[in-house]
Amino acid sequence: MKLKHRLSLYSVAIFSVVMLAFSAIIYFAYYAQMEEKENESLESKSLLAAIYYLEQDELSFMEHTNVRNQLYKTISRRNIAVFDSLDNRHSGDMVSTAEISQAFLEQVRVTKNAFFSTDSFFYNGIFYRDNQGDFVVVTREPKDKFNGQMSSLFQILLAVFLLGMLFIFLFSQYLSYIAYQPIVKIIGQIKDRDSRNFNEPLSLSKTYTEVEDLVETYNHFVMRIAETFNVQKNFIDYVSHELRTPITALLGTLEVTKNKPRSAAEYNQVIHQLQQYTTDLQETLDQMMLLSGAKTSFEFSVLRIDEVVWRLIENMILYHRAQIEVDIQLEDNTLLTVEGNEKLLELAIGNILENAIKYSDNQVVKIIFKEEDDRLVILIVDQGIGIPANDLHNIRQNFYRGHNTQQYHGKGVGLSIANVIFTLHRIGLTILSEGRGTTVRLHF
Repeated sequence: MKLKHRLSLYSVAIFSVVMLAFSAIIYFAYYAQMEEKENESLESKSLLAAIYYLEQDELSFMEHTNVRNQLYKTISRRNIAVFDSLDNRHSGDMVSTAEISQAFLEQVRVTKNAFFSTDSFFYNGIFYRDNQGDFVVVTREPKDKFNGQMSSLFQILLAVFLLGMLFIFLFSQYLSYIAYQPIVKIIGQIKDRDSRNFNEPLSLSKTYTEVEDLVETYNHFVMRIAETFNVQKNFIDYVSHELRTPITALLGTLEVTKNKPRSAAEYNQVIHQLQQYTTDLQETLDQMMLLSGAKTSFEFSVLRIDEVVWRLIENMILYHRAQIEVDIQLEDNTLLTVEGNEKLLELAIGNILENAIKYSDNQVVKIIFKEEDDRLVILIVDQGIGIPANDLHNIRQNFYRGHNTQQYHGKGVGLSIANVIFTLHRIGLTILSEGRGTTVRLHF
C-alpha cells in the first residue's frame, strides 16, 4: 500500500474515532437535557394537578375554573393519578397504574419529588400535604415526541459522520498528494542518475523541512560515496606507483645479473640489493594494508619512545638538513617507556616530522616532551603554512590534502597512516592550527 493511501486511511480512522466519541457525547448530553426538561415540565403539571384535585374546597369557583382550564391545556386527566397516604387511588383518570410501584411512592414521600421513565412514558411524582391528608400526585407524558426527536438527532449525527468520513478521505487524499509530490520528484531525479551523474546533488525548489533534511542527507551521503570512489582511485594509483618502483628495481637487477657470469662477491651484493628491494616492497604492502584496514594486528614490545624520536631526528638532520629543537620537561622518565611496535611508531612519528619540516620550508621544528595527568604528551610544533580551518576535520582522511599545499609534493597518505598507527597504539592525536604554524599533540 502506498504511503499516501495509508495516511488517508489513518486520517479516516482517527476521524471516525473522534467523531464517534463526540457524537456519543452530543447524543447522551442532549438526551439527559431533554429528560431534565421533561421532568421539570411534568413537575409543574403535577403541581397544577394537585391544586386542581386537592384545593377545590379552598378555591373560589372562578379560581378553580382557571386552574382547570390551565390543566386541560397542558395534560390530560388520563395521565394523572393521586394517591393517599395508604397508597390508595384518591382521584385522577390514569387508565393503568401498574407501572407505578409502591417503592416509587415511598421515594416521593422521602425526597418530595421523583422521576422515572419506561419505554412509553415519563413519570413524575410530587408529595403534596393538604388539610385532607398527605398525598402523592403522579403525572405522566408519552415518549412518542421525545423518541422522535432523539431519532432525528441520531439520523443527523449519522449523516454528518458519514459525510465527514467521505470529506476527510477525499481531503486527506488531496493533502497526501501534495505532501507526496516532493518525494515523487526525488524518486524521479534518483531514477535519472547513472554512473556518469550519480554524484550530482538533488534539488527541490518548493518543499518542507523534513524533505529538505532528507535531500540534504542524501546529497551528503552521495558526496561521501563520491569521495570514497576518489579515495579508491587514488589508492589504486598509489599502489601502482609505490609497487612499481621496487618491482622495477627487482626485475632490472635480475636482468642485469643474468647477462653475464658473476663472482660470489657480486652475487652476494645482488642478493643484498634484492633483499633490500623485497624489504621495501614488504613495507609498502604493510602501509597499503594499514590504509585499507586489512591489517590491524602487530607484535608489540616494551620500548623507549625517546630513543625512537632521537633516531628520527638524526635521520631528518642527515637527509633533510632539518632544524629541530628538543625540550624535555619530564621529571618522571619512566613515562618514556611505552608498549608498541617500534617500526610502526617510527613510521608514524616520522611522517609527522616530515610534514612539519616540509610545510615549514625547513624552519625550526620544536619537539616537546611533557607530563599531563601522569601521562606522556609529545608536542611537535612547526612555523609552517598551517592547515585551513575547513580542512582540519578532513585532514586525516586517506589521500586528502589541504587546499594550501598545491606547491608541495605529496600523496596525502602520511597523516592517514600515522592516524591508523596511533589508533592501534591508543595514542590520542590532536592537530591544532590557527593561521600560521601547526601543533601536533600525541597523548600516550
